[in-house]
Amino acid sequence: MAQSQRRDQGAIKYLTRGEVERFFRKIPEGNVRDLLLFDLIYRHGLRRSEAGLLRQEDVRDGKIWIARRKHGLSGAYPLHPRSKELLARYLNERPTGSVYLLRSRRHGDGPLSGGEVNRLFHGYAAVADLPADRRHVHVLRHSIGVHLANANWDIADVQDWLGHRDISSTLIYFRITNKRREAKYRSALRSREIARTDGG
Repeated sequence: MAQSQRRDQGAIKYLTRGEVERFFRKIPEGNVRDLLLFDLIYRHGLRRSEAGLLRQEDVRDGKIWIARRKHGLSGAYPLHPRSKELLARYLNERPTGSVYLLRSRRHGDGPLSGGEVNRLFHGYAAVADLPADRRHVHVLRHSIGVHLANANWDIADVQDWLGHRDISSTLIYFRITNKRREAKYRSALRSREIARTDGG
């Protein structure tokens, strides 16, 4: 393996699909706020501050408006059916009085702080027995990036989904997985557009 590729692999930490599913199984089904919080963080690659500052008005008509931080590109994205289900359940039980979607239980009407989001994630990650070096919430953003690359999304589509301004930020997810390369190779084997070299 080339030195640059080894460096890319060591640069980010992410969870496998199985580890993400194990994490979600440790959040009680009755704790709808936390299920929705981490569902949105994972599916949309939210930073913890982006999740905490979501407002009720940001989620409507089956879409979520994400105001990206760190010079990211903001935009509206379709909500997954699971996210819609959790959102409906949460809004049904959520107390009124706050403009923020995911209300803090510690700070009344205020937003969830980044520290609170990270503390919640760490608690569930520990119960799920996730690797100790991956018990920080930003690992979910990296995980969806890798999982979309594995799902054969084009790099430009992953860039758009994660709100990256610079495509080099997206490239790291494509350098640590061979699944897309192997799928493209299998497709090339079946293609009639590739020249034969066996004289046939």
